[in-house]
Amino acid sequence: MRSLLMTILAGTLTTAAIGGAQAQSADTRIASMPFGECLSIISEAAQEMDQEPVKLVNTNDVVTARIQASDGFVTVSCDRSASKITLTKSAVPEAAGMTAAR
Repeated sequence: MRSLLMTILAGTLTTAAIGGAQAQSADTRIASMPFGECLSIISEAAQEMDQEPVKLVNTNDVVTARIQASDGFVTVSCDRSASKITLTKSAVPEAAGMTAAR
């Protein structure tokens, strides 16, 4: 992943949810965050990566978007009712002969 994107996402989680961020795995972070701020992170990350986010879920209460990075994807999920953000980075295994292309 581009280190700048991960720095932005990690920094956002740190400042928005000090003490509330949890590591679910090495590649997933969950934190408390207002829904509107979470949606802004999707827009900012997509802008930073110069990629249009792919909306996997788009309802009034949940938005999940995948953003392509140079070596995989970042998935951002915003949950209005729980006021939380979930960030997951996923590498695309080169051995599988796959690329991060949509």
